[in-house]
Amino acid sequence: PVPCLLLRISLNHTPMPSRLKCIQLRRLPKAPTPLRSVNFRHTTPGSSVVLLTKFKPQPTRELFDPNYPGAHLSLSRRQSLAPRWVSKHFTLYAFPKGFLTKPDVPYSMPYKPRPYPERPRRPEQRSVDMSLQVIAFNSRVMLKPIVRTKIKRRLKEAVRLIVTRGAAVEESRGGLNIVFRMEDVGADKWIVPDWTYVALPTTEMFLMPFAEQIGLMRKGLGYLHRRIPDVEEILKREGIPSLS
Repeated sequence: PVPCLLLRISLNHTPMPSRLKCIQLRRLPKAPTPLRSVNFRHTTPGSSVVLLTKFKPQPTRELFDPNYPGAHLSLSRRQSLAPRWVSKHFTLYAFPKGFLTKPDVPYSMPYKPRPYPERPRRPEQRSVDMSLQVIAFNSRVMLKPIVRTKIKRRLKEAVRLIVTRGAAVEESRGGLNIVFRMEDVGADKWIVPDWTYVALPTTEMFLMPFAEQIGLMRKGLGYLHRRIPDVEEILKREGIPSLS
C-alpha cells in the first residue's frame, strides 16, 4: 500500500473556513506536483438553474453553445442525461457548459465556446480551472446568508485539497482522519474539462465536520468523473443539431 500522510480532525466541533486554514493548511507538506491551486473565478459562462429546476423552457438558441452535441434534445432529456451523485445530505450534478443558459450580455474570452472536446491540459501547470456552483435552495438549507457563504467556501476548499493533495478520509480509533494520497493528485483524475459541477447541499451537509464534507465531495467527484465519458459518448451519438 502507498503510505499516506495523516492529519486528525476532531469531530466535536465544526470550525469556520478561516480556522480550518489555521488548523490544517499550515501543516500540509510540500505539494508533490506543480499543481498548487484550483481556480473557481470566471469559469462558469451561464446559468444552470433551468437545468436543475425546469421552471421554464430552454430552447436550443438560448444555450451557451447551440452546436454542442445533444443540444437539440429536449430540456427533460438533457437533464435526465446529466450525471449526478446523490446522498442523504448532498447532491452533485455535472452539466456540459454548452447546455448552460447563456447570459443576456455575451461573455468575451475565455468563455467563447471551444471546439468539442476541449484541448488537453498541460501537465506542468500550477493552477487548474473548475466550474463549480454551490446552490443553497431555501427549501434545502435553512441558514443565514452569511453562514451559507462561509460554508460554500469550505466546500470549494475541500475540492482544492482533493485535486491538489489527493485528500481522502479514513476511519481510526480516534475518529476520522484526513489523509493525503499522492497517487490521487491531479486535475485529470477529478475534473472533466468543459463541464460545470453543481453542488446542492442540505442544512446537515453545511453543519457536518470538514472531514465528512471532504469524504462526500470526494465520492461525488469520483463518481461523476467515471460517468461523464459515458454521457459524452451518448451525446456524440445524438449528432450535431440544427438551431431551433
